[in-house]
Amino acid sequence: MVFEVERTMRLIDAFKTAVSLSDGLAYIDASKRQVEILYRNGILKPLVPSTSRGSVRHEVFGRDHLDDLLERLGRLPKLPLPNPPEHHPIAYACQHGAGPFGELFAGGLSGESGIWRHPEKVGIRCVYVEAKTVVRKNARV
Repeated sequence: MVFEVERTMRLIDAFKTAVSLSDGLAYIDASKRQVEILYRNGILKPLVPSTSRGSVRHEVFGRDHLDDLLERLGRLPKLPLPNPPEHHPIAYACQHGAGPFGELFAGGLSGESGIWRHPEKVGIRCVYVEAKTVVRKNARV
């Protein structure tokens, strides 16, 4: 078996600073369920993908990969403060009819749906949506 030295060295370096699933929750300020959904939707990619059911709890994520996601969130348009009453945290909006978290989050990152960044928060908790607009849009589909 032959390994590419450069690729192998990058993987070794990534493992040195890897973040476990449980530590990743705090690192990107997300719930376990949100991380699992982002993982399932391909937004969060582990260093070594799980191969069997239940093995996701042993996953580790590259710190660089998590930092890239946080950087993308940092580039979202800033929510004006005080935040308008029609804007809600993404988790709250999803619980109240805005749609599935994974779809709404992925759509926001790709520019399909409007999401904003609360300037005083970090990680997944900084993501806000205009809930009524999203609910109306989803009702038309």
